[in-house]
Amino acid sequence: MAIAAALLVALGIGLLAERLGWLRPRAAWAAALVGGLPLWAGGIPAALAVLFFVAVGSLASRWNPSSRDRRGRTALQILANGLPAALGIALGSPVFFLGALAAACADTLASEIGAGSRRAWHPLKGWVESGTNAAVSLRGTLALGLGALIFVPWAGWLEVPGWPVWAGGVAGALADTLLGLLEDRFEGWTNDLTNLLTTTVGGVVALLLA
Repeated sequence: MAIAAALLVALGIGLLAERLGWLRPRAAWAAALVGGLPLWAGGIPAALAVLFFVAVGSLASRWNPSSRDRRGRTALQILANGLPAALGIALGSPVFFLGALAAACADTLASEIGAGSRRAWHPLKGWVESGTNAAVSLRGTLALGLGALIFVPWAGWLEVPGWPVWAGGVAGALADTLLGLLEDRFEGWTNDLTNLLTTTVGGVVALLLA
C-alpha cells in the first residue's frame, strides 16, 4: 500500500475514534501517523498490532476509575506511546516495533491494573498510596509481565523471535518506574516524555537481543 493511502486510512480510523470518544478532539492526526506508518511498512499484521494495543489500553482504563485515559488519549499521549514503534517498523525493524509496543502495553497495564492495589512501594518513599508516580505493586508487576507477554504471538506473525519482544516490553516498563522518579525532580519532565523514552527503551532492548 502506498504511504499516502495508508496515512489516509489511519486518519479515517482516527477521526472515527475521536467521534466515539476514544481520542481527544484534534488527536486524529497523531493516530494517522502512529497507525499509518505500520500499515504502510508492515501491512495488515502491523496495523492490527497497533489496534490491539489501543484496545487493550482502552479496556485497562475501564478497570481504573481514576484513569486519565477514560476521556480518551491526547495527541501527545498517542505519539509518546506509539511513535517510536511506528518509526521502528518504518525503518525496517519489526522487532523494534513489537518491543516498543510491548513496553507501552506492559506499562499501561501495570499503571491501570496496579492502581487497584491497596498500597505500592516507592523506591525513595517506601510504602505509599497506590497510584503514586514511580511506585510499584505486586498486582501491577504481574500485569506488567502479562502486558509484555501478550505481544509475543505477534512476533510469529511478523516473523521475528518472541522472547526479545517480551524482554523489551519488560525492560521498557521497568525503565518507566526509574524514569518516573525524574518527573518528581525536574520541572518540565512530563509523563509523556517518560512514556516516549519507555517505549524507545523497549524497542532498543528487543532489537539488541534479537
